[in-house]
Amino acid sequence: MDTMSETSGEGLRERKRRATRDAIERHALELVITHGYDNVTVEMICDAAMISQRTFFNYAGSKERAVLGIEPPLPSPQQQDEYVTGLGGSPLRDLLATMVAAFAGAGPDHADLTRKRQQVMMQNPALALGEFARMQDAQQVVVALIRRRLQADRPGADPSDTEADAAMTFSLAFGIMHNLAHNWIGKVDELSRPDQLVDDALARAARALTARPAE
Repeated sequence: MDTMSETSGEGLRERKRRATRDAIERHALELVITHGYDNVTVEMICDAAMISQRTFFNYAGSKERAVLGIEPPLPSPQQQDEYVTGLGGSPLRDLLATMVAAFAGAGPDHADLTRKRQQVMMQNPALALGEFARMQDAQQVVVALIRRRLQADRPGADPSDTEADAAMTFSLAFGIMHNLAHNWIGKVDELSRPDQLVDDALARAARALTARPAE
């Protein structure tokens, strides 16, 4: 009985936390769409969401995070499992496709927030770059994910090589994602074609790495 009560309590607390987080993000986005990013204050967001500034900073930490999304755009557990088992391409390409899919939408429950966030980023290019910069905040999570993929692909590999390759894969992906962010500014609807976008970015990266033939 006690265990069930504790579990139910934890579930209720989590639902309340999620509701508060969603309210912060929703009102922040609506205010920015209406008044412009620079004209919206934390106080305005708190008033709209009916929370204290202390609660706001405990959840979001900053106006930018409230607008971009309190949680970094990480792949869902299902997307992570699909990446680890392999999507048919290289670990780098599959990681890019997985991250783009995670950025493009957080699922049907958050479709409206995603559309509003895309609208705000189209109007504020610096925010689009900031969204991808947050990927670095989640570096440990992403590197661990890459490590799992490499271990599955190469079970007999030296652990130190796997660790180094995972770090390199993350660094390459991080740079390419920044390039994609620049290209998406003003045309976020192209996220509906993630495979083509990833292939185009990898082609540009390959050209940058290819030595020019001697004349």
